[in-house]
Amino acid sequence: MSIKTRLKALKEELVTFSFWKSVRCEFLVTLIYVFIGCGSLTHIRQPSNDTFLKVALTFGLAEATLMQCVGHISGAHMNPAITMALLATGKIGVARTVCYILAQGLGAIAGAGILYGATPNKYHGGLGVTFIKDDVKPAQAFAVEFMVTFVLVFTYFANLEPKRVDMGSRSLSVGLSVVLGHLFAVCIT
Repeated sequence: MSIKTRLKALKEELVTFSFWKSVRCEFLVTLIYVFIGCGSLTHIRQPSNDTFLKVALTFGLAEATLMQCVGHISGAHMNPAITMALLATGKIGVARTVCYILAQGLGAIAGAGILYGATPNKYHGGLGVTFIKDDVKPAQAFAVEFMVTFVLVFTYFANLEPKRVDMGSRSLSVGLSVVLGHLFAVCIT
């Protein structure tokens, strides 16, 4: 495909209502995801196995619910790793990738800001900030985060496979991969 043809296709995509609707959806679901997911941590003073499970389920159920709501509009990526993987495999274009990542970043900032404003000062703490535990080396934390992100992206792509004949829930399987990642990584990062 020539550069001229690609530029024409890009211009045509950028002026469509459906393109900007999908970008708005990415902003909204990322905002809600951060607000709800990080909000599940606001009242935690002393982490325990029960709180780890609560947080993992909150993030996973939020992912599944939001994916069910807007997956048919934008794909409900809610994560730049998924968006970048879709670009790398040619499933989405550069313009959509850039706009989605900007929308996801702005949505995450807005969700965190709303949570901060809606939470009493005594509960602010870290508000869901990810940090490396004291006895974990940065390379170990990177490896863990890389692997749980890989599982998330792998699950997302498994649901895109056109040859699948099972009738499982795409949103539920991706949400469960988020639960799995949180349960595994929460003690490390």
